Amino acid sequence: MWSFLSPGVNCVPGMPILTEMAYLEKTTEIDTLEAELAVQQALLSDLSTMGTVVTSILDIDAVLSVTMDMALRLVDGEVGLVMIEEEGELKPKVTWGVGADFVKSLKYEDGLDLVTYCHERQETIILADLGIKSEEGIVLNTVMASPIRTRERGLGVMVMINKTSTGDFTEGDKENLLLLLNFVAVAVENAALVKDKLAQQKIQQEMAIAKQIQETILPQDIDSIEGVEIGAIYFPAREVGGDFYEVIKLDDQRLMVIIGDVSNKGVPAALVMSATSAVIKTTLEGQRSISVSELAIKVNELVAEQIIREREMFVTLFFCCFDLEQRKLTWCNAGHMPGLFWDDQERKVEELAEGGPILGQFSGIQYKQGVRDIAAGDRLFLYTDGLTEAMDSDDNLFGRERAEQVLTAEIGLPPKEFCHKVKEWVDRFAQGASEDTHDDFTIMQIKVE
Repeated sequence: MWSFLSPGVNCVPGMPILTEMAYLEKTTEIDTLEAELAVQQALLSDLSTMGTVVTSILDIDAVLSVTMDMALRLVDGEVGLVMIEEEGELKPKVTWGVGADFVKSLKYEDGLDLVTYCHERQETIILADLGIKSEEGIVLNTVMASPIRTRERGLGVMVMINKTSTGDFTEGDKENLLLLLNFVAVAVENAALVKDKLAQQKIQQEMAIAKQIQETILPQDIDSIEGVEIGAIYFPAREVGGDFYEVIKLDDQRLMVIIGDVSNKGVPAALVMSATSAVIKTTLEGQRSISVSELAIKVNELVAEQIIREREMFVTLFFCCFDLEQRKLTWCNAGHMPGLFWDDQERKVEELAEGGPILGQFSGIQYKQGVRDIAAGDRLFLYTDGLTEAMDSDDNLFGRERAEQVLTAEIGLPPKEFCHKVKEWVDRFAQGASEDTHDDFTIMQIKVE
């Protein structure tokens, strides 16, 4: 039997002899497999490079923009978009050539649109032969929606629309896109962590600055004032607020005591607090005999016209002046918590509410003042709203009634010890409540000697 062999083809004893046609077919098959393997190796190398690039980016918007470009090239897509879940809703983050409204209008199953179904079910969906035309003029032939997810949760959805070449998206396109989106999920999580970390650092820096401003303003030496005994303590919460107080000796017999609070938190509140404190001190330096109502009017004018620029910010202040020679107390409450006066002879509490509205919102406001006699043993209890707004585990407020109760129950304590005792009452009341229900507060007690 004769066999015609191509040059280089050997006949090995005991083995089948290949015909030239079979040999060529085998060679072609091997070449095809080698070519496909080379393509897959190149694709894996590209995916690895893409993953390295994507995971090195720490800005979420940049991650998604770069990913969209890579994904379109990876699966030969024409246009597409990325939607990320924020506050329980899928929101468009990158849209290339197609609007989010159009994609959201594509109904799928169970009454859900395509992207919502993909996100909720965490399934990749490939649709073909659609023939749908968008308002932008895009004829939708084939679409692929893939979830962006970590092991713990779904982050969003990427949608690819149409091939630039002919044909539909394939299972191979699906697998390749999912590999890329695995890197994207890691990058998005990393970027979110970095963003949160930077935000926390910013908050911490602002709190440190606000605390420094507050500590600079609060008076340090209030023990050496003759005729009265004063206790004053500021109890900070996690976020520094705008509490402050002033004790200013006008002359040998008159003493001005002021407690206040600025709306808002952090550096903005601290800066307004600092400016308000400066206004008060400057005004008193120039007008030592000014009444508390006139002081309130003056401070309001300056704060409203020169300091506060935002309508949501304001200042509350309680002004009071002890005249130890005339044995008189005058006060003006500018939108603050009313002072609680302990009449030692009558053994009862009086609320000092006369005054007017908050400061810093409108100029031209007039303020009233109250006046009463004082005697040895009388006390004035001042505080900011963080005290009365402290909550227990059932969201009940500490309230004004408990503030009066603690004043009456602990009336025998020296002012400094009284302030610490108030904090004990608040801590017992708020035991078991979330830290988010705790605000900073300031308390003062002035005892007439």
